[in-house]
Amino acid sequence: MADILFELGCEELPPKALYGLSQALFDGVTRQLAEAGFNWDQTESRWFASPRRLAFQLFGIDQQLADQRLEKRGPAVAAAFDEAGEPKPAALGFARSLGVEVSELSRVDTDKGEYLTHTVQEAGLRIDQVLPEYIAQAIKQLPIPKPMRWGDNEFSFIRPVHWMVLLLDDQVVTMELFGIQAGSASLGHRFHHHETIHIPHAKDYVSVLQQADIMVDQSAREQLITDLATQAAQGINGVVKIDPDLLAEVSSIVEKPVAVLGEFSQDFLSVPKEALISSMEKHQKYFPVENSKGELMPYFVAMANIESSNPEAVKKGFEKVITPRLADARFFWEKDQARPLADNIPLLEKMVFEKTLGTIADKCQRIKSLLHWMKPKMDFQLADADRAAELLKTDLMSDMVDEFPDLQGLMGGYYAAAQGESDAVAQAIRDQYLPRFVGDDLPATALGQAISVADKVDTLCGIFAVGKKPSGSKDPFALRRAALSVINILKDCRLRINHQKLLGQAFDNLGFAVDDAIKAEVFGFFLDRLKNQYQSQGVPHDVVGAVSGVRPDDLVDFDARVQATQAFKTQDFASSLIEANKRSHNIIAKSAQDLAVDVYLNQVDTALFEAEVEHDLYQQLNEVAGQLTSLVEAQNYAQAYALLSQLADPLDRYFVDVMVNAEDEAIKINRLTQLTQVGRLTGMVADLSQLVKS
Repeated sequence: MADILFELGCEELPPKALYGLSQALFDGVTRQLAEAGFNWDQTESRWFASPRRLAFQLFGIDQQLADQRLEKRGPAVAAAFDEAGEPKPAALGFARSLGVEVSELSRVDTDKGEYLTHTVQEAGLRIDQVLPEYIAQAIKQLPIPKPMRWGDNEFSFIRPVHWMVLLLDDQVVTMELFGIQAGSASLGHRFHHHETIHIPHAKDYVSVLQQADIMVDQSAREQLITDLATQAAQGINGVVKIDPDLLAEVSSIVEKPVAVLGEFSQDFLSVPKEALISSMEKHQKYFPVENSKGELMPYFVAMANIESSNPEAVKKGFEKVITPRLADARFFWEKDQARPLADNIPLLEKMVFEKTLGTIADKCQRIKSLLHWMKPKMDFQLADADRAAELLKTDLMSDMVDEFPDLQGLMGGYYAAAQGESDAVAQAIRDQYLPRFVGDDLPATALGQAISVADKVDTLCGIFAVGKKPSGSKDPFALRRAALSVINILKDCRLRINHQKLLGQAFDNLGFAVDDAIKAEVFGFFLDRLKNQYQSQGVPHDVVGAVSGVRPDDLVDFDARVQATQAFKTQDFASSLIEANKRSHNIIAKSAQDLAVDVYLNQVDTALFEAEVEHDLYQQLNEVAGQLTSLVEAQNYAQAYALLSQLADPLDRYFVDVMVNAEDEAIKINRLTQLTQVGRLTGMVADLSQLVKS
């Protein structure tokens, strides 16, 4: 067993691509190693990423694979020898390729005839022989959109390469790439450690670089940045706001994080905090600071990549560059407020949403129509809905949103409030894009929930209708996220809206005919997102499938049935009811198709009962039926399943004592009719035939 270290040293790498490149390099190499049959410690082995290096360590890897005995098959005997038995060129060439005489070859019978063959001993692969090739191949396949050349070289990479380390334990593995020979020498921090550093052993990588002022472990670097920023903010009784994506980006810029607490003029706080935060995070990569109430403070935390002898100068430098950015945000805020949002409405008629679906103004009109359809089912004022729909996308024409696209909707809400629109309208505009990601807040008001749902459903149905549905990993209109957001709002905000009718209404609003197959595809796409969400929460797929089978009217009802059915599966009587439901379905499906009578519409005739258990089951079914219907209508599914438990014992006895497919046609039809009642009652909450018995 051995340990491996590989490091590729470059000019500063693109921060947003850094982690992905290191992961892809590691995955590319390990995939080839696994395919070749090498084993290694997959718990400890890992990749590293810092601004000037891509690296990985592999621990406990096989140094050489076992030798193999391989049977090499050659030409057919008929083609290998002439009539006199002398070897022809085919036989001679095969033997020569193996380094043996023709007389040493064997023969093997196959279904296609007799062939020449020879068994050879092939030495197992050595890790030091194959690793350079695997690394070169993985680097060649890295996702680099714009490779660059440097000097007069023919090769290219994402940034110029300056050094390379490849160690097998304490030995350098011979490898040349980008005109550089691999060695054991690396470089430390660009400013704090000018000398070349020697890595004595593959396992020493992290500790040796730490001594050279490089924190190469990105996870540890992110944690240090978090700790340093938190401590800096605590010094002014603040709470640092750390966005995970920004944290990863900052970690990809600095190799030796040093926190700097900066300050800006309190006058800027008159601007909505989201605009200031966006300016700090997007443009300057600073972490904003809030107080305990969530209000923005006139401070930020920046990360320097050096430990300066003059920290005050570094602090002033960070403050100097943020001031113009914040001034721009304030200028946009003041300028945009001077122009009423309503003045932007005509401009939306010139902004295309999608060629076939029309302009943004057309989309707003469809949203308005959907709001009218949703109004009887929700508690909001129609006048507010109409006004919000008119102003919904007008902030797209503002300077602030042009500069900070992530603030769309949010700024519209601020502008609407500042210009005298009602709180309901302003809040709905502000919340139209919620939730933007998994775990994000849901719209707080009924009108905000309705607008968010209408907007996303219109996009979902419209984009499918024009043939631009998601394909593989490509989802340019974020339809998967849109569907999931609609699901979360409908379910978690307890909205009693029939999701299938909602989708149908959105299709009707498009203004052109849509094929039923596309409508069905969208409904299936929607349900797939719903199923995936439940499965990610640990709900078994058969439970979700069973509930889907009865097509609940809304997602609140759907969720209640899922929770009750999941709990039902753990009960002792569940197996009997599941089995009875499945047997009823199967027996009727096989038998009823040959009957002249529709057993689903037929009535049970007690005079045709021959066994006592038939009477017992009949009595239990009648006793349960009325109560069960009431419980299901009240959506009290836990009690409904408890009531169904009374059928478990008589059903078990029924299938033991009764032959459903009796020779007498009338008795057979009567028994099948009774089983239809069993199927209907046991399947009122969920389609139990789709459940897998625990």
